[in-house]
Amino acid sequence: MEDLDQIRPGEIEHVLQDAPDIPREMLDYTTRVLPGDGICPLATILQKLSAKGYAGAMAVDVFIPRFRSRNLFQTAREIRRKAEAVMLKTGVV
Repeated sequence: MEDLDQIRPGEIEHVLQDAPDIPREMLDYTTRVLPGDGICPLATILQKLSAKGYAGAMAVDVFIPRFRSRNLFQTAREIRRKAEAVMLKTGVV
């Protein structure tokens, strides 16, 4: 978390991802989870970035394997619901 204090405007392109509670070495694109479903302290991260003036994009990777066989509209609705819940909780929306 202390590293976030060192970020300067323009250094972050986009943000909003979560990770499961597994060893860091096992994390990759296929192990990510939707915002709020993992262990990342997203509220704290978003609040710190907001305080630094971050106003860039918030994106969610959709490389999660279960999304490959799902209806795209269902997937988009689920992502929006979960991402908005995290952003509302932190007051960045």
